[in-house]
Amino acid sequence: MTSNFEQVLSQALALPMMEQFRLASLLIQRAKPPAVSAEERRARIRAFRGKYKGLFSSVDEFLALKREEVELEEQRYEERLRWRKETTP
Repeated sequence: MTSNFEQVLSQALALPMMEQFRLASLLIQRAKPPAVSAEERRARIRAFRGKYKGLFSSVDEFLALKREEVELEEQRYEERLRWRKETTP
């Protein structure tokens, strides 16, 4: 650490607890990035949508896939039942 930083830090630590909290709050506020305008936010969202357009599936595709899985499980279940009926005396 530099000597200037160490001096500032020791002065900050010497402050009363409430003043330390105020100082920390002010430093956090200054460290936040500036607010983005609504237009810029929309432009970023559109760019994201365009970039990852085909990556995510729709709800309909998801439901169709789940339906196929359920049908496959039903077939397996029926096959097991048939096998048990055939093998039990």
